[in-house]
Amino acid sequence: MRIKSRENPNLEISVFRGHFATRHSHNSHYLDITRMKHEYGMAADAAGILVQHYIYEKQIDTIVCMDGSEVIGTFLAGRLAKNDRFAVNSGRNVCIVTPEYDSNGQLIFRDNLAGMVSGKNVLLLISTVNSGKTARRAMECIEYYGGSLQGIAAVFSAIAKVDEVPVMSIFSPEDIPGYMTSLVPDCPLCRAGQKIDALANSYGFSALKCNDNMK
Repeated sequence: MRIKSRENPNLEISVFRGHFATRHSHNSHYLDITRMKHEYGMAADAAGILVQHYIYEKQIDTIVCMDGSEVIGTFLAGRLAKNDRFAVNSGRNVCIVTPEYDSNGQLIFRDNLAGMVSGKNVLLLISTVNSGKTARRAMECIEYYGGSLQGIAAVFSAIAKVDEVPVMSIFSPEDIPGYMTSLVPDCPLCRAGQKIDALANSYGFSALKCNDNMK
């Protein structure tokens, strides 16, 4: 099924029902936001919603993008820096950066990018937030490199805060009837004996078996 944003009906995500396992959680639905991350129009509209939480209140020097959200991040930077005398970042040069994983799975910034985080006001942009673990790792990385986190923006978030930092999102569980997310040991679907339908991450999902519920 497809879910449209209440704020902008041009924005929609495809939702698949089932039992999905991610690195940190088990979820009752998979949210496909591929178009929003890669299509010009939808990425621009997504940025137009998210920017409202920051444009008049938060100084942002750098947007740290996770889970392939760089296109949305680019539009978001443009909206933050637009010529508007009431906009905090009007005329500023906002950077868009993405950390990488080293051989030990730690998030790092190379020397040529570290200066765009150190001493800067940083907005964390992430595609989806479920357990908050990926967001928390990114926050720790930003702190390690000397950045000052100003907020977290997401296309979808199952939680309102990560370590007391508010998450501003376009979609929430209220938009998806029956949505559940849980840590692996607490998964009610596992306890009910429902087999995992697919492995999922920010790139998509890989089905483990055919399941008529996944539609």
